[in-house]
Amino acid sequence: MNKKEYLEKLESELGQMSYKDVKDIMDDIGEHFDEGVAHGKTEEDIAAGLGSPEELAKSFREGGTVASVLQKKQAPVQNARQKDTTASAIFVILFNLFVAIPLWIAIVCAIFTVGAIEIGLIAGLVGLVLAIPGFGNFLAAGICLAITIALAVVFVAVLIILVTKYFVIGTGKYISWNKKIWKEGL
Repeated sequence: MNKKEYLEKLESELGQMSYKDVKDIMDDIGEHFDEGVAHGKTEEDIAAGLGSPEELAKSFREGGTVASVLQKKQAPVQNARQKDTTASAIFVILFNLFVAIPLWIAIVCAIFTVGAIEIGLIAGLVGLVLAIPGFGNFLAAGICLAITIALAVVFVAVLIILVTKYFVIGTGKYISWNKKIWKEGL
């Protein structure tokens, strides 16, 4: 049931109440729909959350206010969400324990390994440059090798910087995702 259908049915059910009361209730329920849609809910979901128009009208006829009636309707949703939060907390703990933490450790080890390779390339380049004068007939080959190693040093340095940058950004987003699931549920 969409907003228009729901409000029409509710208005017909509230028919015996005063015009002012009906108008106030209709305006408030209409705002409730608008706020729900603004938060990403569908009109059908909002209508389902309110219950049938007959039950809602009965609550108003029995003297309920809009705030009290809507609060009663939202309480079961919050209890259900608490159950999801417990399951979500267990999911986050297990997922981190068996997937995320080992993966994080492997990535950190890979970054340190590539860093060690970088240090080895730099040491090799320095040694090669110092040895070039003794190459004699192979001087051109020694210079080409030195240039190749220098380019490899630059490439590995850029690789380390990019991997570290995106690893830090990804870790931050992953932590935010964990917090969101922990608090709001799956």
